Amino acid sequence: MKQPTPVTASSGRSHSTLPPAPRDRVRFRIRASAAIATGRAAGTMLRRLRLGGGTSLPGLVARYVDPHVTRHLGTQMRRGNIVVTGTNGKTTSSALVTSVLRQAGLRVWRNREGSNLARGIATSLMAHAALNGKLREQGDAAGVFEVDEAAFPQVVSELQPRTILVTNLFRDQLDRYGEVDTVAERWRDALARLPATTTLLLNADDPAVAALADARPAGSPVFYFGIEDAPTSEDDAQRVHVVDTRTCPRCRQLLTVTERFYSHIGHWRCPACGFARPEPAVRARQVSFDGLEGSRFTLETPLGQTDATVHLPGLYNVYNALAAATAGVVMGATLPAIHDALERFTPAFGRGERIVMGDRAALLLLAKNPTGLNEVLRALGQDAAKHHLLFILNDRAADGEDVSWIWDADFEQVTGKIASLTTSGLRAYDLALRFKYAGTPPDTVEPDISAALTAALAHVPVGETLYIVPTYTAMLAVRGEISRRGFAPRYWEQKDA
Repeated sequence: MKQPTPVTASSGRSHSTLPPAPRDRVRFRIRASAAIATGRAAGTMLRRLRLGGGTSLPGLVARYVDPHVTRHLGTQMRRGNIVVTGTNGKTTSSALVTSVLRQAGLRVWRNREGSNLARGIATSLMAHAALNGKLREQGDAAGVFEVDEAAFPQVVSELQPRTILVTNLFRDQLDRYGEVDTVAERWRDALARLPATTTLLLNADDPAVAALADARPAGSPVFYFGIEDAPTSEDDAQRVHVVDTRTCPRCRQLLTVTERFYSHIGHWRCPACGFARPEPAVRARQVSFDGLEGSRFTLETPLGQTDATVHLPGLYNVYNALAAATAGVVMGATLPAIHDALERFTPAFGRGERIVMGDRAALLLLAKNPTGLNEVLRALGQDAAKHHLLFILNDRAADGEDVSWIWDADFEQVTGKIASLTTSGLRAYDLALRFKYAGTPPDTVEPDISAALTAALAHVPVGETLYIVPTYTAMLAVRGEISRRGFAPRYWEQKDA
């Protein structure tokens, strides 16, 4: 198996073409300095007026003043930049990567607030820049940036990352992204334009993601991660999965799947052209679940193997842990550092985050597409106890305005496992109807999220947990309501992972 070459301070510099002439360098620096100063002023004003956390506006303003500000700052990162993208798991994977690299002794800068469009990346970089246009600490850090699927081509073109990590590709917000084949094609075009030295970290168990390596020139570094075996039940085998990739990414013939973990994720091959699941450099064996408390597995890497624990529910979070471990291996982390980082990891806001609310608790489980929701439902259904649930469905632009996808999700997985159920959000009644067809009509239907949170908590006995399953903007809203009640800091004020 090919051994990864650790990224050092010298080899980790971002790629660039010939340096500009001295006069051009001065002009670029002056313009970047003006962009940083203007963007920061906009962010300060926003926060003082309590209109938001200033996670996007500073970058938006700065990019207007200097469209090249991201490239200008990104090329100064001495340890290079890691871009993390995919349909599900971007925020958790980027936080896990950050945890691993910091455990390995690296300084890491990232867009921890989750603003993952081009303006959010610029804002994050500006937070570590001086007004003279130079990064603090002489740029001696690694950048870890979660990037939106649609923004990926633009961001990688500007940032020129040293490493790109892709978690998975599922159907999500068709009115914004289009079908998975459309997204994959845009990603391939973007990857084809990057230097041959750019390293790819890909999910071997997702055919659409594994095939992204085809966009790279021969000899370009690619490392895969995947799961070798995981527990399945007879019920799992009989369930109808939401399968978003059925055909071979190369020849478009039907794939053969010998092991399906969820959706189209598993062990696959094409009987027509022979394209098959690549051999993972980092893999999980003997996966076991501790209910909603997390998972255990044997982690195998080129550095050796270790028993690993991740305190996040569901098989999908095992993949996030594998992604982070792969990044750690490539960046030169030791196996003990990877083990300890996974063990100590605290969930990102809204993604398995547990919040104490007086004499009760809340556990937030973001679910924004059929596959993600199915995995949350499976985790809830596999737990032995019955749960008090608050499901929140919005149809704003960031959620996807078409909510028909809830009918593709397997709500029947939690039938018989519900102690109380409240539905909320702009489409609370759509959720209520879906649960009714699943055999579990809600106890309360309340479109107003604040009132729904109060009603749902009233059903929860002292000392027990309310499980909140929101879509994206609903998660921001309910998380904001929890903050307003004094039980958690606002998400942009949280300490980094």
